[in-house]
Amino acid sequence: MEYKKSINSFYYEWWKNIDKFLFFLITLLFFTGLFFSLVSTSLIVSDKLDTNDYSFFFKHLVFILLAMFIIVVISSINQQKLLKFSIFIFLFSIFFLILVPFVGVEVKGSKRWLDIYFLPRFQPIELVKPFLIILISLILCNQKYTNIYLKYSISFFVTLAIALFLAAQPDIGQTLLVFLSWSILIFTSGINLIFLGILFVLLIFIFLYLIFFCSKV
Repeated sequence: MEYKKSINSFYYEWWKNIDKFLFFLITLLFFTGLFFSLVSTSLIVSDKLDTNDYSFFFKHLVFILLAMFIIVVISSINQQKLLKFSIFIFLFSIFFLILVPFVGVEVKGSKRWLDIYFLPRFQPIELVKPFLIILISLILCNQKYTNIYLKYSISFFVTLAIALFLAAQPDIGQTLLVFLSWSILIFTSGINLIFLGILFVLLIFIFLYLIFFCSKV
């Protein structure tokens, strides 16, 4: 009886504090992808192989259930604890990102994946991105340092370091996404528009250089 009460209490607190609209959008995105996985990939494979093959659908479903579990667990953690854990998880994910050029799996000329025997194949950048956003937010909101341009500079160089790792793979799409995420965060922090314009021009030059660098690689 006490066990049931604790579960109900946990569910009530979790549901009360979660952003329901955002949770609904994420759930809708998950199951929209699952639906298209069923009606496109699974049916096409079944037609070509002349068999009922729904392995892609069930694999997608397993990852969705795992993702929903992770969402519930992370969203139930106290905010202060989550911020502390995020720094360690970010450093841990950077370790995996560094491993990619050395032990990564090469697909069509790019090394973006890790295939470690005790883990499923994954892209380390997918683990890095959410915690990079949290780290940049922590840097921009830090009350210890009042110089906002120092905060912008630190957050920029952290982002640039991630971008250089991505350029070595190469992965231009993820590089652009990382820089755009950083730009949105500093824009919402109330940056001076002139300074933002200078940064935007600088980012264009960096992005063009990365394209040239990757094309040479």
